[in-house]
Amino acid sequence: METIRTIRLGGTLGSQFGREYKLAVSSSIEAVRALSVLVDGFEKYLLTARERGLTFAVFIGKRNISQDELAFSGEGDIRIVPVIIGSKKAGILQTILGAVMVVAGAFMWATPWGAPMVMSGVGMMLGGVVQMLSPMPGGLARREDPDNKPSYAFGGPVNSIAQGNPVPLGYGKRRIGGAIISAGIYAEDQQ
Repeated sequence: METIRTIRLGGTLGSQFGREYKLAVSSSIEAVRALSVLVDGFEKYLLTARERGLTFAVFIGKRNISQDELAFSGEGDIRIVPVIIGSKKAGILQTILGAVMVVAGAFMWATPWGAPMVMSGVGMMLGGVVQMLSPMPGGLARREDPDNKPSYAFGGPVNSIAQGNPVPLGYGKRRIGGAIISAGIYAEDQQ
C-alpha cells in the first residue's frame, strides 16, 4: 500500500492549479500523471511550457532531483517548480548599465566625453549579451585527473603532470606556468 504524499506546486503552476495536493503516489512521475488526470489543463500547461520559456525543477524533500531520478521513489514531499529556461544572473547588470551609458552619452553628444560614453556603453551591452548567451565555466576543480588538485602556489592552475611526460626546459625569465617536478617544505629550528 502506498503512503499519502504531499505534492506542492510552486510559482505560476501553483497559482494556476492550486498549491498543494495529497495523493497516494510513489514517484514524481506518478504524481505528474495523477495531477494530469485530476486537474483540468495541467497536462497541456506542462506540454506547452517550453514554448513559453519554462522548464520544471522537481524536488523530493529538499533535494533537487535530475531527470534520470524522476521514476525513483523517495521519501518526503514532492515539489514541482517552474524555472525560466536559461535563467542565470550573468550579464544582466552589464547590459542594463551599457544601455544607460548609451542614453547618457547620446544626451551629452556635444561634450568631449559623449561619444566615448556611447561607444563604451555599446561595448558593455554587447559584452553583457555575450555573457548571458555563454555557458558557465566549470572552474578549476573540474579537471579530468582526480589526482590533480588546483593550486596557485607555483604560478598556474595545473601544477602536476603524469609520470613519463616530457619536461620543458626554459631559459631566462619564466613568464608562463610550469610543471613542478619536485618540491618540499622544510621546518628547521634556527638558534
